[in-house]
Amino acid sequence: MIVDKNRYETIVEDVIKYSKNEVSENDLKQFQQHIEEKLENFEPTLMVYGTYNAGKSTLLNALFGIEEMAKTGDSPETAEVSEYKYNGYTIYDTPGINAPIEHENVTNEHLKKCEVILFVLSNDGSLEEEYVYTKISEIIKLNKPLLIVLNNKKNSDPNSKESIQEIDKVNINLSKIGDRAGIKNIEEKVSLCMVDVKTALEGKIEQEQELIDESNIVQLEKNIDKLLTEAGNKEVINALNLYIKSFINDVISKIDMKIDNPELQKVEELLTFLEKFKNKSEIELKNIIHKKMNILESGLRARLLNGSNEEEIHQYLENFLDTLISQIESKFETISSELKARIEQFSEDMNAINIDYEKVRLESSEEANEETSTVIEDTLKNALKNKELVTNVTKEALLKLREFKILFKGKWEKTLGKYAGKFAIVVNVLVGAYEIYQAISSHNKQVEAQRQHVLSAKNKSEEIIDSLKTDLFDSIDGVLNEVFDNLIKNFRKASDELNKNNVSLLGNKQKIQMTLNQLLT
Repeated sequence: MIVDKNRYETIVEDVIKYSKNEVSENDLKQFQQHIEEKLENFEPTLMVYGTYNAGKSTLLNALFGIEEMAKTGDSPETAEVSEYKYNGYTIYDTPGINAPIEHENVTNEHLKKCEVILFVLSNDGSLEEEYVYTKISEIIKLNKPLLIVLNNKKNSDPNSKESIQEIDKVNINLSKIGDRAGIKNIEEKVSLCMVDVKTALEGKIEQEQELIDESNIVQLEKNIDKLLTEAGNKEVINALNLYIKSFINDVISKIDMKIDNPELQKVEELLTFLEKFKNKSEIELKNIIHKKMNILESGLRARLLNGSNEEEIHQYLENFLDTLISQIESKFETISSELKARIEQFSEDMNAINIDYEKVRLESSEEANEETSTVIEDTLKNALKNKELVTNVTKEALLKLREFKILFKGKWEKTLGKYAGKFAIVVNVLVGAYEIYQAISSHNKQVEAQRQHVLSAKNKSEEIIDSLKTDLFDSIDGVLNEVFDNLIKNFRKASDELNKNNVSLLGNKQKIQMTLNQLLT
């Protein structure tokens, strides 16, 4: 994956330019410094995370084989993040997730920067804590490689029934939180290793190989090396983008809080929601398509190779598209429902503000109050129209999706008819001993033909899937633009009408929002 460093440098310049009045000079300096360092050294970093008394610092000491590498204790020692070098990589020790709030905030900020996470639990108390698994699920949603270290504080035999049950508890609780958070196959997204870190540290210091082996620290070290080795540019870019996105969203929230009149603040909050919700909806819809296309490509290739006829292939595609489009329709309906609910809440909030202005108008004849109240009334009327717009556009989107299947069938019907049943070859040569030379030659030719057919089937199925994915992505972009861009345009107009003293502030917000959109594309 090629990294466009110039693009990131431009983003940093824009963020600093448009947020310097909202963010301290020190925070901007740290923001710029982190990105510059990461672009210069594109290596993944590892963060030690978990409950503060689970044995994180002892684990670090065991990894390095030094007793006082990291401070240990039964209560949070510091809000600082400690940095160490480990096998050529950078590893960070952070405060626990159940530490004082100011410590936890430091940890959460650092989580945005790190690529690989080492999450430490202990078998003497944190196995059943729901907040622990909630935090794990949040990390998984950020697509960060995660290794859970179960610290064997009880010093149990790793092969005992008790230890096996404890590992099962972790997996069961992961499954529960995965179902609740909508994360499929959550157990496959994390690694789990049980280690007696105290025994490991003792073995390292005393150079007792028996204690080292007993602790299982060697297996953990192998797992860490594997995670860091496999984590490449993709994970680094993911962490970098999350960090920048979080920083920009914080700036936007600060701008929203500075807006000096309640009605304009409500409109701007709604606009911020619409921008974020559009990006979120696009990602979720395209993820659905991307995952399904991988399955479809594999299924289509298999059918081309096993000699399925044209009708069988068409039926497979039709059934698959039915399921996919139904899933997309369901997601669109959810998006529509959330949008309408948010606009309805906005109308209620604005109506409450309007009532307050009506009271002011009864007590005062100031023209400004009357003008503001009139703008709010118009905004309320338009909000109701926008709610109807969402309903109508969503209906049109669902109709387009249902028509898509017919268009796709027409586009690829002749091609599939041409290739159906053409790829399958059975390599099976039965010969006698006197024909062995000719048989080997014939066999090799058929093997080569089979290889060429497999490659052709692969290329053809990928071509079809790429075209289908492109058409679906274009359709998704078109529908989302039609819904969200009209809404944003309408509410931006209301914002301009309400805005009196915040031209510069809102101008910066729009520009930094454009920077965020650039990062997400």
